[in-house]
Amino acid sequence: MAVLSACTAASAASALSAIEAPKLSLRKVGFQLMSLSRKLQTRLTLAGTAAALLTAIVLTAMALNGSTQGLAVAAVLLVLVSALLSWGLARQLLQPLSELEAGMQQLQDEHKQLVEQRDDARTHLEEMEKTLARVGLEDALTGLANRRQFERGLLEEFNRAARTSLSLAIIMIDIDLFDEYNASYGRMAGDKVLRRVGSAIRDTNVRPEDLLARFGTQEIAVLLPGSRLEGALIVAERIRTSIEQLNIEHSASPTGRVTISIGIAAVAPQRQVDEPDTVLRESEQALALAKASGRDCIRTSEDLVKASIA
Repeated sequence: MAVLSACTAASAASALSAIEAPKLSLRKVGFQLMSLSRKLQTRLTLAGTAAALLTAIVLTAMALNGSTQGLAVAAVLLVLVSALLSWGLARQLLQPLSELEAGMQQLQDEHKQLVEQRDDARTHLEEMEKTLARVGLEDALTGLANRRQFERGLLEEFNRAARTSLSLAIIMIDIDLFDEYNASYGRMAGDKVLRRVGSAIRDTNVRPEDLLARFGTQEIAVLLPGSRLEGALIVAERIRTSIEQLNIEHSASPTGRVTISIGIAAVAPQRQVDEPDTVLRESEQALALAKASGRDCIRTSEDLVKASIA
């Protein structure tokens, strides 16, 4: 979890850098424009000075030579020098403009790449945030929801059932003699059993709206929105049978294989009368009754009432 958070922080920093990068490119354009402006001002000043100097030379020559032929020659020279000066000035002005155009095109390409990188970084950051949020509500070992997510889902479905006058049921599952299994086969084997049991429960055709969660060390809870006790009992028996069919060896168990005990409770909640904790507590009590009854069996909240009467 800490590693994932660190990765998310690094991704966030990378995304922010990518978002700030276009601003740096625009700043670079501004610096280039200022440099070009200073360069053009310098060249225009030099060109103006050269033109004034040449004009003064020509006018001086014309004054010293008052003949018509000399004036004509001076005029022709002035025109030629002016044309040459104009050509040179135009070339000097167009060269930095061409350089600027090429630089602007390069900056546009860089800006486009940076915008794409920013968008990719933002998308990656959003995906990392979603992953982090999902991991915070998921059990890393089994891939099922964790207890926090189960309690949140129970509260939501309980309130919905109270509004719509529907019922909900909880199936609480415990792997029998799990501590003994760990002692006999090791914790790594125990983790493998937890994953196989979780996967088997997931494969028992549970509905999309049902919520499966690892509730304790070896406990798995199933929330069945809209289900009554009778329907939950059918689902629970299907789950018990699926674990039995895994046929996982367990030398410390009387059956010689891994089994589960199940407790079930259901309620049609009424506002300001029932509480989510009540149905959850009843499912745990029914589970305790199943374990006390020899394990590898199912008990319901109705069996709790019968046991209390007896």
